Amino acid sequence: MTQFFNTGLSQQQFLQQYWQKKPLLIRQAYPAFESPILAEELAGLACEPEIESRLIEEHGRNGNTWQVSTGPFSASTFSQLPESHWTLLVQDVDKHVPELQNLLDAFSFIPEWRRDDLMISYASAAGGVGPHTDAYDVFLLQAMGARRWQIGDQPIHEAKLIDGLDLQILAEFSPEQCWDLQPGDMLYLPPHFAHHGVALDECMTYSFGFRAPGSVDMLDALVNTLLEQGLDKARYQDPDLVLNLHSAEIDRDAVARLKQLLHQAIDQAVPQLATVLGRFVTETKPSLAAIAAEARSDLPGIDELNSHFDAGAVLQRNAYYRFAWTANAMGGQLFVAGESYLVDLHGVANLPRLTEHATLNAADWQSLQRDAQSAHILCQLIALGGWFWQDAV
Repeated sequence: MTQFFNTGLSQQQFLQQYWQKKPLLIRQAYPAFESPILAEELAGLACEPEIESRLIEEHGRNGNTWQVSTGPFSASTFSQLPESHWTLLVQDVDKHVPELQNLLDAFSFIPEWRRDDLMISYASAAGGVGPHTDAYDVFLLQAMGARRWQIGDQPIHEAKLIDGLDLQILAEFSPEQCWDLQPGDMLYLPPHFAHHGVALDECMTYSFGFRAPGSVDMLDALVNTLLEQGLDKARYQDPDLVLNLHSAEIDRDAVARLKQLLHQAIDQAVPQLATVLGRFVTETKPSLAAIAAEARSDLPGIDELNSHFDAGAVLQRNAYYRFAWTANAMGGQLFVAGESYLVDLHGVANLPRLTEHATLNAADWQSLQRDAQSAHILCQLIALGGWFWQDAV
């Protein structure tokens, strides 16, 4: 069984004992780790208009406590910062700096459609974002310097927050554990566990976040799918209606009928649930949509792909897009950027290649061509920008 870092646990044991259950400290998960990106380079990314970033100052320049500013920033912004008590956060660094993507390989046993991004934070001495909870799973890798983490031992589902702040900082925080992390150490936190990280010196922390769809968001996506497919015809019915003393009252029987109607709608939509989930989890982040779309091209033909591959060209998967797939007894679906593509049973074997490989070469193309449907889907994905020729960027 594949080991989960140096914990003595297998990946399956980690999932069974810790995943979404309790925190885990992993000393030297990445032994002698050195950050591939420097603090100055991270600041440079935060100056780019298409990159999402935030600057959090515990003692704001305007006299406010916990001042939050959003990028892009300028060099003068950083030159005016104090020596301590501030943090810079940059989102989706794994997509903007492809060299960092290999760090995600260690988490490949967790479904890729659950993955959000690699956020990197740089903190000055005593920098942090206050005690808080997150609604997602996160692995916190110490990349430079040292950070002290204080952790609660139970999830908090209804947290009381400090009023009047742009940050969701807990009004009450009673940590049960305290750990100092050095470069290479990593902390896993399940959703809703309160935590507070403070830089002991100048430090960088890599945050590998894993998102989970919300129930209301999924219901909204399901309703939209039902409307698209004309499955919204059922109406409230009350053939068992009895006399009611109050004509304006919505009684318990009416509520029960409505509940049954909604349950029937969901039951009717069960065959569509994989489609709903696939489209939802592969939607492109609004902040990344413009960058992702830069790889779009005209729809190529099979002969054009043959020519490129014969010349030794290689296709690169677009890191700004999200991919997923599903299969059933009838065939399968490929999802990318909120779109779905159907394949028959012959094409199901190609779905991992079209969604999980980082590159496609001539040998991959030969395999894909054995199924005409898969070959044409690849052409469509190239036009969408999901795949692009390495020399075209």
